[in-house]
Amino acid sequence: MIKGKLMNNTKTRRKGSMLQDSLSKIKYLFVLAVLLVMPILPMQAMAGGGALIDITDVGAERLVNYWDTRTRDTFIQVTNTSESTINIHVQIFDVASPFEECEPCDFPDVLTPHDTHVYDIEDIVRNIDGTPRCPIGEGTYGSMVISLVPSASSPDYPLIGMFRIIDELGYEYRTNAAGKEVDTMGSRDNGESGIHELVNFSEANGHNLSDLVGITYIETSPSNVVSKGVTAHFGGLGDLVEEIMIYDENEGPTSCGQTEFTCAVGQMDKAIDNSLPNSKGENNRICNANTLDFNTAGWVDMPFNFFSCTAQAGGVLGVCFNPPFFVGFLGLNNGDGTGSMDSWWIKHYYYGSAEPGT
Repeated sequence: MIKGKLMNNTKTRRKGSMLQDSLSKIKYLFVLAVLLVMPILPMQAMAGGGALIDITDVGAERLVNYWDTRTRDTFIQVTNTSESTINIHVQIFDVASPFEECEPCDFPDVLTPHDTHVYDIEDIVRNIDGTPRCPIGEGTYGSMVISLVPSASSPDYPLIGMFRIIDELGYEYRTNAAGKEVDTMGSRDNGESGIHELVNFSEANGHNLSDLVGITYIETSPSNVVSKGVTAHFGGLGDLVEEIMIYDENEGPTSCGQTEFTCAVGQMDKAIDNSLPNSKGENNRICNANTLDFNTAGWVDMPFNFFSCTAQAGGVLGVCFNPPFFVGFLGLNNGDGTGSMDSWWIKHYYYGSAEPGT
């Protein structure tokens, strides 16, 4: 495959407000979440402090990226926007590794002031000394998490980043990394009431293939995460949590039941429905019953239910004892030259009154 040249002058939108400026000084604050319990799975729940991350346009202390080598090249770019040299911790989770599902690999790296570095996922070298790290082969996919290693002199929210996935058929996915700050800014708190993840889509221009990506992890320290064994559950079958719904452009609804995302084959990269199958042949659609007419548009409403953690993620009876997090990306392509990718939306319901997340 021909390697694309990643431009280092990518501009990332920066937003701010007086409220964000004041709150961003409160570090290491996690809001305790309400314990969510499924009636049919009473031992699986989320034990506080987690969030669904949807921020891709402000500086952060952790960046979450998706990568893919299934006839694709992936380039992940990270930039230090501060005036200080910073230490970062790079963690890679290989979903379809031949050695271990969701195989982890990690290394430390350094970014000097205003430094930008690009990691070619199949030829990773450290920024500080050019030494190779974490060999990744073809035919797999996963996530890369880049975390600031905090110190007494660490700047606030210095990281911005993006990733590019270039398919050999000619189309490209490109989007900003999802960013998390150490406090609750830059994410949405799960503790108040129900949260709905939203994605919209269109088959215009022949976009009839999809990659619905969900990345999960727990935070064990400000600079370290664990992905294996962490699951985000969406939709329900009872009265407490609504079912996943897909709507066509004429507001026609179809019930899709429930789904989950975790760092496992077929559970990180899914399809939307039968009319938008997964671009790499993954068999796990979130809506198996629905087929939209060609060249229509619509959106998917995925009510968040709960997180669960196995013993591999420090969980006990399904309960997560470290803060769990979720990041979603949606890629659409026509299999022959055009494609796009973006993060999921979030709609936050405040105690029964629907308001947009802020």
